[in-house]
Amino acid sequence: MNLSQLYYFRKLAELQHFTRAASELYITQPALSNSMSHLEKELGIPLFEREGRTVKLTRYGKEFYHYTCESLNALERGVALAREHAGSYQGSIDIGTIYTIQGDYLPALLHAYRDQYGRNIRFNLFQGLSLPLIEDLENDRYEVVFSAYIPGKPHLTFVPVLSQQLIALVHRSHSLAWRDELSIDDLHDAKTIVTYPPETPVGAEVEQLIKAHGITATDTSCNDEITLGSVVDSMPESVGLSLNTIGLAPFRTLISKRLKEVTPDFHQVCLVYKTSAYKTRAVENFIEFVRSFSWDQRI
Repeated sequence: MNLSQLYYFRKLAELQHFTRAASELYITQPALSNSMSHLEKELGIPLFEREGRTVKLTRYGKEFYHYTCESLNALERGVALAREHAGSYQGSIDIGTIYTIQGDYLPALLHAYRDQYGRNIRFNLFQGLSLPLIEDLENDRYEVVFSAYIPGKPHLTFVPVLSQQLIALVHRSHSLAWRDELSIDDLHDAKTIVTYPPETPVGAEVEQLIKAHGITATDTSCNDEITLGSVVDSMPESVGLSLNTIGLAPFRTLISKRLKEVTPDFHQVCLVYKTSAYKTRAVENFIEFVRSFSWDQRI
């Protein structure tokens, strides 16, 4: 048994597909298959159940996978610490993020991090919506994500990093466009109220707010500000309830109005990570840096 076999085994166990695993390992599929056969022969147990080029772990394979991950994680952490002592921060961090912080907060954060820790850390950025991002974090696709707060996740740590304001969005031809600010009660006469689906984090927050004023949204099909702005732009008689983000920047015919009852910190964006999961030194440094990072928020 050698270290390469353990890395090969971990990758194949995660992807459950010989061709894909071999591609990510930069080896041939026959070489991967031969390596796994030798590993099973040496251990004396079947690790995989094979179905063509796809596989799944046997009961013994699942046990071995657990200890393999523990061992490799410990080794990788030791290597990272050794490099740190040598003054060399290296590695990569897979980050899932909502798109609305990619134009201001996230670039400022990564620039400041590199200024402090150097440019040997590679950031792999992936865009998504809050709920899928959290699901992928739980499935170990990402090491950290930036998303909305999701209740009922005691195994995750949520660190608020910035807030986003809820505003009323109207076409410049709308009768409400000429007011300096609006009250939620002003929306009672709106023919159409466009906002987020109530099953999303921000949608649930908006629904709770307007229901307290006896208002029900009439259209909740917009998962992001670009879609929401497009709908309001195409329906000048409608009113949108939207977060004030860079997603609204392209819409020159729309006007945002402050809502008197809503505080500027209506919606929180959080750094999220698995509380007890193994983290490389690079990820630990990143988490601590984000916690202490001070950003001059301007929307």
